[in-house]
Amino acid sequence: MLINPRDKAVVIGWDAVPKAWEETFAPEAELKITQESGPYIRVVGDAARATGIVKSEIKLKPGQAITASTFQTDIFEKRSGKWLIVAHVASRVPQ
Repeated sequence: MLINPRDKAVVIGWDAVPKAWEETFAPEAELKITQESGPYIRVVGDAARATGIVKSEIKLKPGQAITASTFQTDIFEKRSGKWLIVAHVASRVPQ
């Protein structure tokens, strides 16, 4: 499951999520992500979450620069001894 700041709907499914990431990053020439706070991690059994704020510095292919901070939450499940990310939600921090 994926929700990014510009998304208009929730993206669900192992096939749909990579396609959505490709579309998200298609207009970008460069991307730098810096952790501003967190990650704050909580593990309960075979589930975990990581939350925090990240700053994204984006350079679009035409040359325009964008800087934005987002709240991010990632949800993980432990399956067959491996941690898998099952949800990523990001929303812009109000300015």
